Amino acid sequence: MTTNLIEVVNFKLKTDTNLAQFHIANNDFQRYIDNQSGVLYRSLAKQADTQQYSSIIYFATVADAQKLRDTFFDNAICQQYTSLIAKESIKQDRFEVLSQTACQQS
Repeated sequence: MTTNLIEVVNFKLKTDTNLAQFHIANNDFQRYIDNQSGVLYRSLAKQADTQQYSSIIYFATVADAQKLRDTFFDNAICQQYTSLIAKESIKQDRFEVLSQTACQQS
């Protein structure tokens, strides 16, 4: 049986990041992610009181997650997206999925 993987990246924006600029970069990044093989689902959430964001990506396999990671920093869309993020705030975790229900993208 193949194990799905969830990647959770928590971060804050740089203090001088324009929110409209971030939303454009996030939309571009979302389109890029949507075209990667093995990506099942991605969501972006924000905690209002701390201004912390969470980018959550579900992958079909660990290999799919690694494939995206291997090309991430060389991609112009990913570079633009991460240029708006405070590097010192980034915390990344990966989790193997133990159980799940069906999820439909809205």
